[in-house]
Formats: sequence, structure tokens, C-alpha cells
Amino acid sequence: MRALHQLRPLLSVFVYFVAATLGTGVLVVNPVRTLLVVPLLTVVVLLGHAVKTTHLVQFGHATLWLWGTILTLIICGLTVERFVIHQNTPALVEIPVVRFFGTLGLIAVLVIGYMRGIQGARRDDIGELSTA
Repeated sequence: MRALHQLRPLLSVFVYFVAATLGTGVLVVNPVRTLLVVPLLTVVVLLGHAVKTTHLVQFGHATLWLWGTILTLIICGLTVERFVIHQNTPALVEIPVVRFFGTLGLIAVLVIGYMRGIQGARRDDIGELSTA
């Protein structure tokens, strides 16, 4: 039972790493480009900070915001493709500039979500200390 209790944080870190890496790298299309290094390093740095400072919950919330943004982009893209663009044009995600800025935008969503989560946690900690 003790081994299972020690394995839980490691499993959480692995799941967060996979979800955040796939989320930030979703616009990096085959063949894998050097652009994949930026999301990978960002996730490693943020996750390392979250583990070191015990902010895994805030990292999880940032990952949820990331996937919410991806879902919103998918819905908006399908809506535009279905109702606005009626020509045989290439998909927007196939344009390299869009992939580049889209990847940077997804990274920004993850970083900003994590930073806001940390600020909220610090405000909560300060509030608890002032009421004690």
C-alpha cells in the first residue's frame, strides 16, 4: 500500500507531462519539426517548477485551460470551414505561419494559466495567514 501511495505523484506528473506536451505540440505537423523543442522544453520547465514548489494542482488547471482552448479552436475552425469558406482552400493548419503562431499561442495559454494559478494560490495562502 505504501508503494502505491509513493507511485501516485509520479503517475500524476507523467499524466500532466503527456497531456501538456500533446496539447502544446498539437499544431506541429509531420514531419516533426524543430518547433517541437519549444513546447517540450516549456512543459519540462513548468512541470519541474510545479513539482519543486508543490503547485501540481495549478499546473493541472493550466492544462485544462490549454485543452479548452484547443477545443475552442477546433469548433471555430470547423464552423468557419463549414459556413464561411466554400472554396477548395487548404486547411488553415497546413500553413506554416499559422502553425508557428498557433503553437506559440498554445504555449502562452499554458504559461499564463499556470502563472495565474500560482498567483491565486499565493493570495489564498496570504489570506489564510492574515485570518489566523
